[in-house]
Amino acid sequence: MTFFVPPTSTDPAERLAYCQGAILDAERQTEQATERIAQQYLLWVGEPYRIVRDEDLYRLAGYATFDAWGRALYGRSGDYMNKVIRVGPVVRALAPITRRQLKEDPLRPLVSVQRQYGDEAVRECWKAAESAGDLTKRGLLAAAITLGYRVELGPAAEAAAQPPRLEPVKLSVNRLKRLGATDPVRALALCQQMREELAALERDLTREQQDRTE
Repeated sequence: MTFFVPPTSTDPAERLAYCQGAILDAERQTEQATERIAQQYLLWVGEPYRIVRDEDLYRLAGYATFDAWGRALYGRSGDYMNKVIRVGPVVRALAPITRRQLKEDPLRPLVSVQRQYGDEAVRECWKAAESAGDLTKRGLLAAAITLGYRVELGPAAEAAAQPPRLEPVKLSVNRLKRLGATDPVRALALCQQMREELAALERDLTREQQDRTE
């Protein structure tokens, strides 16, 4: 089983190039592989996705959000990539004991099991569901509950980080007022442009926040 090896460079541009190359290689491999490909794919891309997301490396590629980067380069939404990131530890836990193709959706009940109880608990749930002949999402959930594990189907509740202190943004309102005294048409156009750019930035930031919490 091949695992992703994180980049050793500390240069953001090199880290971005390394991760993008790893993901592109994964895309090529998935078209050719015939065995365990879904499992291997999740192992390949989960960690590169996480690095690009958590270090905001997608901005170096010219994208305002993780979602926009994934859609443009790989046809993957931020929602999908975040789910792959969350299920990664489960796939790693199961890789040594199964040759079945592992997909993201059926494994969701095991995400919180792995987080709270560890890899061995994940394998125990898998074996119980396998013995019952039901390795679906419902079967894995039933196995976890039967074994006494607490299951949370939503994303992990992360502790809210202390927001950084923001200095007041000083907009050049006075400059626009002075321009308005001599060229009101141009001043109005600049005001409208600023409003549109701020609205676009607000939409991008809102979408990015939604991607992080999904």
